[in-house]
Amino acid sequence: MNITPSLLYRLSGVSVIVAFVLNMIGGTIHPVVGGWAHSVEALSQPFNPYAQYFLLLGTLLQFLGLPAVYVWVSKKAGLLGLIGFVLYFFSSMLVIVPHLTVEAFVSVPISNGPEIAHFLIPDDDSLFAAPAFQNLQLVAGLAFMASMLLMGIALLRSRAVPVWISIVMILGAIVLFVPLPQAPVLTGLVIEIPRGLAIAAIGVLMIKGRNDAEISETRVDAVTR
Repeated sequence: MNITPSLLYRLSGVSVIVAFVLNMIGGTIHPVVGGWAHSVEALSQPFNPYAQYFLLLGTLLQFLGLPAVYVWVSKKAGLLGLIGFVLYFFSSMLVIVPHLTVEAFVSVPISNGPEIAHFLIPDDDSLFAAPAFQNLQLVAGLAFMASMLLMGIALLRSRAVPVWISIVMILGAIVLFVPLPQAPVLTGLVIEIPRGLAIAAIGVLMIKGRNDAEISETRVDAVTR
C-alpha cells in the first residue's frame, strides 16, 4: 500500500470527523445533576464512565488528525495560525486529557462508594481536590479558549478555509468564555460544538480534495516544467 500525502490527509480528515461525532455523543450523554456535572450525584449516574470513554476516545482521535489539519491550512494561516495551533494542541493536551482521565478512572469509581465519595470528591464541581490540578485546568482552559480565538482569526484573515468555519471557531471561543449554567445535553453541546465543529469541517474539506494553495502550487509547477 502506497502511503501518500493525500491519503494521510484523508485519513486525518476521517479521524477528526469521527472524533467530533464521538465527542458529541459523550458530551450529550454526560450527566448533569442539579446544575453540577462533577458532583457525586452526577458522577454516579448510569451513563458514566461511558460518557467519558466516548470523550476520551474522541479527543485522542482529534489529536491524531490535528497535525495534518494544521499542515493543510499552514501555507495561508501564517505565524498567527502557527501560534494558535501550537497553543491549541498543548492546551488541549493539558486540560482535556487529564480531566477526562481523572474523571473516568478515578472520580467515577470513587463516586460509586457513597461512604467515602463525599469526602474525596469536592462539592464545588472541580472534580479533584488538588490545587495544582485545579490551577492547571484553569490556566490550560484559558489558553485553550485563546488558541481557538487566534486560530479563528488567522483562518478568517487568510481565507484558508470557508469564512463560516473561521466564524464558528471564533464564536466558539467566545461562547466558552461565557460562564453558562450547566444543564443536561445543553452543556455537552456548548462545549463540544465549539471545540470540534470547525476542525471536523476542515476534515471534510481534506477528504474532498486539496486546498486552493496546493492547487495553485501544482499549476505553477506545471507551467514551469
